[in-house]
Amino acid sequence: MSINRAVVALGAVAVVGVATLGFSIPYAVHAGKPVPNVAVTVGSTWTQMAPADKSCYNGGNVLTAKQKTACSAAVQKLLTSGKVKTITIPSTNSNYAVNVDQLIADKGWFAGGENGSIVAPTKNAYAGNLPATPVLTSTSQTTGGSTLNNSGPVLVVEGGTNSSSAVYGEWLFQLKVKGS
Repeated sequence: MSINRAVVALGAVAVVGVATLGFSIPYAVHAGKPVPNVAVTVGSTWTQMAPADKSCYNGGNVLTAKQKTACSAAVQKLLTSGKVKTITIPSTNSNYAVNVDQLIADKGWFAGGENGSIVAPTKNAYAGNLPATPVLTSTSQTTGGSTLNNSGPVLVVEGGTNSSSAVYGEWLFQLKVKGS
């Protein structure tokens, strides 16, 4: 009798497994292509993030002019609202690293801040030992003087490695000094 219960139980598990797989495959296919992420590492801590806004990624295709405009507006809104993904660093002298998914690296990418380029155009998935100081430094347009701030934004751009290159996506984060 106990053997029959075991056989029935195994049969039930198999039926549930097949039913789950049968549902999961169409769902996964319907979900579409995965959205690549950007990870930022500070010391032994890493933080992964999705594109800055839904308008900032087009399923691996080139962003249209309309999407670029919407993405720029979304990035500005995030910056002014203070709702940017924040990466905490120990001090203004800290270093950090940016690691992009291979889908991003294959098309080329770069990172910039308020004062220009932080990571030069590259097809490497990893850019490391980056000093935080260039991100945290702002320059006055009227006086030309520099100020070291406690936070600063970084924009990672897939594609767009030169003025005629297409842009495929944008990711935004902010470095912020711990305790500030």
